[in-house]
Amino acid sequence: MFKTDEEAKEKWFQQRWSKFTASENYKLLTNDKIGNVFGADAWNYIEEKAMQMCTVMWEKPSLEGVESLLYGGMYEYPAYQEYVRRTGYDMIYLGSENPLFLDDDELIGESGGSPDTIMMNKNLEIIRMAEIKCPKNPMNHFRRIKWKDQWDVKENYIQAYSQIQNLLKISKAPVCDFVSFDERMKNPALKIKIIPVYPDKKFQDNLHLRIVKAVEEKHKIIKQYEAA
Repeated sequence: MFKTDEEAKEKWFQQRWSKFTASENYKLLTNDKIGNVFGADAWNYIEEKAMQMCTVMWEKPSLEGVESLLYGGMYEYPAYQEYVRRTGYDMIYLGSENPLFLDDDELIGESGGSPDTIMMNKNLEIIRMAEIKCPKNPMNHFRRIKWKDQWDVKENYIQAYSQIQNLLKISKAPVCDFVSFDERMKNPALKIKIIPVYPDKKFQDNLHLRIVKAVEEKHKIIKQYEAA
């Protein structure tokens, strides 16, 4: 039996519940001011995942920047269409109506991520992905037009870079395009910016070690509450 859009989205939220996800794992990257592995934002994130592991999902979790996400979601499919038109790639759109959650094979049940769009070969291996960003603030896209390569993405948008590197590692895909789109640009040539991002092993290894540490701390927190 085919699942409805609502059933697919409900399953996606359930799959993400209590897991460290690619879109949020950038929070684990920074140390605190005295050099400890995690800063305050990271500890809040870890504690939230511990809480989720101890509770049933009573409602869909509120995602950060809801207004911006709603705006981005509205334009994500037109962005996908323009991306395919410009590149000619045969991509599968996953989007908000048919989300796909990929588990991290090294951290099953603890971490994973959701690409916006993928290309697969005959062996059903992911050979290309794209991460689409449709910023509500037009200045964000305007600045991205001048970006040249993945190092500009890393320097200026660490959240997206971390998300893409996490997804590349999880999927084993060789490349993921960073796509920024803004329908409001008068010049059609400036409406979309596409930057290929390739695996950055040093970054991936560092992020993976931090996720492993975060998983350990999550379970320590749970044990502390169970012993209270």
